[in-house]
Amino acid sequence: LPKPGTWPSAEQAAKSRLFSPVQVGPISLAQRTWIPAMVPWRATEDGFVTPANIEWYARFASGKPGVIVIEATGVRDVPSGPLLRIGDDRFIPGLRKLVDAVREASNGQTKLFIQLIDFLSIRRRPDPQKFFERFLRITDAHRAALNLPQDDEATVRAALLQRWQESPEAVNTLLSAREREALEMGERERVTDVHLPHIRDLPQQLPGLFADAAARAIRAGFDGIELHYAHAYTMSSFLSALNTREDGWGGAREARVRLPLAVYQAVRERVGNEHVVGCRFLADDIVPGGNRVADAAWFGEAF
Repeated sequence: LPKPGTWPSAEQAAKSRLFSPVQVGPISLAQRTWIPAMVPWRATEDGFVTPANIEWYARFASGKPGVIVIEATGVRDVPSGPLLRIGDDRFIPGLRKLVDAVREASNGQTKLFIQLIDFLSIRRRPDPQKFFERFLRITDAHRAALNLPQDDEATVRAALLQRWQESPEAVNTLLSAREREALEMGERERVTDVHLPHIRDLPQQLPGLFADAAARAIRAGFDGIELHYAHAYTMSSFLSALNTREDGWGGAREARVRLPLAVYQAVRERVGNEHVVGCRFLADDIVPGGNRVADAAWFGEAF
């Protein structure tokens, strides 16, 4: 069996760098232990803090870590399931209770940041019958592939479903790559879907949404803001080399970083220099054609 070595004494642990103070921007941490953002899915379906959320974070705080980063919290006032939200002032009282619980459990030693996130529409993998009967947008390409140029939508849907029931592999030749993805994995919007007005206008909308959310977080008592620029959500998708937008917000690194920098600047201007502002972003997209470590290093310098 492996031998872990001698357990440190209290005196040795107290001298460890891990448990020594460190300055992070404008604030001092009592020690360098850090609880990263994790989503426990304990909020209400409409994004409010619950007693289960408070219990979850108070348990971490009882160990007095240097920082706890509260889970990804949506900046828009849109349905998101049991994920915390901060897109309206009505969420502030619950978040303030959470902050107070962490302060009490840690005897004031733990600093509290909140991770702010934006995400586009992501659907679960559908039942194939429902996909063909309801979700798939019927186009002339489907009619041409089925040789049904004049038939109504219901007939085309029925024909596609029948083909799928006879041979799922064969029907794939009748669908586009995005349609196959929607059938097999669930439909998701992309930042490159600029034919959709709400996607096209994201660069104009998001800096203000993030800044407003950050201001609410400070009012609720948080010490800092962590911007969620990772894991294929909206901001990560703007940074990715797969962002091929041709409107000045995609393509080269300098264009892909414009919106993340604009959000960073808007948040910093709103919360001032007394609070920490940082971001979480990927070292590697780990998908074909995505960012690699060299991109991450470049973005890190820009941030």
